[in-house]
Amino acid sequence: MSSSPSFSERIHFLDISSKLPGYRQSWSPNTLKTRLLLNAKGIPYTEQYLSYPDIAPLLKSYSVLPNEERTFTLPAIYHPETLKDVVPGGVIMTESAAIAHYLDSLYPSSLVQAFPEPKSESGALWKEAEHHLHAIQSKGKGYRLLMPRIPLILDDRGSEYFIRTRTDDHPQHISPLQWGSPNPEDDWSVVRPFVLTYLKYYESTRDAAVSAGRGGQGPFLWGDKVTMGDIYLASVLVWFRSAGEEMLDQFLAIGEKDEPAGRKAEGEPVWEKSPVRAVWDAFGEKGWLEGVGEPREIPLKSA
Repeated sequence: MSSSPSFSERIHFLDISSKLPGYRQSWSPNTLKTRLLLNAKGIPYTEQYLSYPDIAPLLKSYSVLPNEERTFTLPAIYHPETLKDVVPGGVIMTESAAIAHYLDSLYPSSLVQAFPEPKSESGALWKEAEHHLHAIQSKGKGYRLLMPRIPLILDDRGSEYFIRTRTDDHPQHISPLQWGSPNPEDDWSVVRPFVLTYLKYYESTRDAAVSAGRGGQGPFLWGDKVTMGDIYLASVLVWFRSAGEEMLDQFLAIGEKDEPAGRKAEGEPVWEKSPVRAVWDAFGEKGWLEGVGEPREIPLKSA
């Protein structure tokens, strides 16, 4: 790959639209895994935002297959220059981990690799980090804090689609607008222990990696070496921020010495600065949170 591809040859990134301004329009933790990796690698790219109901028709028109749940989702990258004979249809790749592996192979000299060598170990690290973050969202019921707010930031068509499909999928057909508790502190009290477990995992994994020489001193899972696990964490944090700055602030404060009284239990670990905040600050300092591609649009492919 040329280090400076022409506009038409750049990787084209497909994201989910919202009403948020500027670079904050990107809100989904799933699509952000690809966006933040593109930013971290310093790859010039183009971008296109799709409203929820427009995702499936566009992907289908390019012969993209549905996922294991028989649905069509983003992220996706469009790059016919390199995807011929790689994916069905030959132009669009979906699924964030597959995209990450592909970008690593396409840009092997990039200083940032989603799965650095040895790939078997960084792949296992990704699965561990993913497991802990999923636990925060599912077992810790973090979704109850966020899901009621997501329809409020989406474009009108996307909001209607989101509410309708999530309501249909809910066992009691309850709208996502009503998934949270009347008192949000009740939901924070459930999610908080899972965040603390994650913080301890993150710190111990980072310290062990530095001690073993996997990376130098730094805030990431492998010290100063970014991996897909760090990118996913930053993606989840942006998701919390998209639901409201106060949501992100409360998440980042969990476990810290200055966390508001009444939330901490006796004997809990206390950090001057939580491992999560250190990663968030590092992504911000590097400018990876604000990176955007140039606007471009691929239309529905004619039959």
